[in-house]
Amino acid sequence: MTEKEILRYLELVDRKLTLITSGINWKPEYEGELAEIDEELKELRAIVDKEQEKRLTEKLERD
Repeated sequence: MTEKEILRYLELVDRKLTLITSGINWKPEYEGELAEIDEELKELRAIVDKEQEKRLTEKLERD
């Protein structure tokens, strides 16, 4: 996983939390933005899972 991918993932999570906790400031257009964020997070999550699996495999091979 690249540094750019990690930063993008963190930015998306931060924005999602901001939207979810917007409370009375909620705007209807946030629905579309949340859907886009969720889709991109889903793609990045696959990369995160692959990286974790790779690290686990490497650790098991060392031990």
